[in-house]
Amino acid sequence: MYADSDNTQADMSSLMLHLNNIKRIDMKVAVDVAALANMPVRDSNGNLLPLVWTRQSVSNEFENATLLTRDALQKHLQTFIDAGVKENIDILQKVEDPAILVDWVVRTAEYWEKRYAAKRDEKYDISQTVYSAMFEALGLQRIRDALDAIKFADVQHKLNAKIFELRSGKNKYHKLLLQFVSEHHSDLESFFWLHRGFAAVVRLMFRCDAIPNMREHLCVLAGKMLQKKEVCNKPGSYSSQRQRSDVVSELGHQVRAFLNFLDSLTEKEMKKLSEEFEKDEWIFLVIDHTALPVTLTHMRTPPICVPDLSQTLRPNIESKRRRVHEHEEEDEM
Repeated sequence: MYADSDNTQADMSSLMLHLNNIKRIDMKVAVDVAALANMPVRDSNGNLLPLVWTRQSVSNEFENATLLTRDALQKHLQTFIDAGVKENIDILQKVEDPAILVDWVVRTAEYWEKRYAAKRDEKYDISQTVYSAMFEALGLQRIRDALDAIKFADVQHKLNAKIFELRSGKNKYHKLLLQFVSEHHSDLESFFWLHRGFAAVVRLMFRCDAIPNMREHLCVLAGKMLQKKEVCNKPGSYSSQRQRSDVVSELGHQVRAFLNFLDSLTEKEMKKLSEEFEKDEWIFLVIDHTALPVTLTHMRTPPICVPDLSQTLRPNIESKRRRVHEHEEEDEM
């Protein structure tokens, strides 16, 4: 029984590892595309702007009903620290090294901050502004024709076939998620959370590392497409004819550069892309991490080894006695 529990926990840990890796790739893509479009990426505090990385959810009603704000959490943290200090004030006053209390306060606050940030980041994804530029970049007729010329349609057919095969229950990550949903979310439909259709193709192209430099070329192409949308097509904005011409010229130049890159690909490199579907991990190339019901709360927190307060916080009496004894010997000499 305990072995099965440990195996399930190990599978969940592996699942979360893959999900976090894919989310980091998505975030990097969003930042790169926006930056290449000459758009602001972060605010004065270093936080990513909603124009780049924003909160997404399949359940807007639940997401809008967020009761615990950051200010409320900060108030709870202060109350927790004050209670801890008050409870141990007699011991703390006898501690020789005050850094012990400082370290405890700082580490407690840091842990709360990291956990809060991780929880709030669970449902974040590429913004619709950046995502639409990624869609339109790959939807250009010249790009689609070039992809067809290198038999990319075979990759799409294989992707659709693998998604269909998920019904057979052979993919371990698919089985794990369906099992989790049936046990913890009986009110949810038992479907798998995947991007489908052209959305799956877009995610696959921007996430997969099978073809070297593919992602970098796609980010530049999508960035220039976004720049064109912001400069030339944004309603209510004014830009000079020269500026619009320059932006369109940059997009055209990048389209040609990407077409040349596709022409340089070999059958061996395209085969590597198809081989990605032979592993169970292929599922993360098209997964929708914002719709998954798996969050950090389903991860078992490792046990924290807390030293005995009586040993950690008590004054070092033996060292005091030793120093007094040494001073007495010095006086006698």
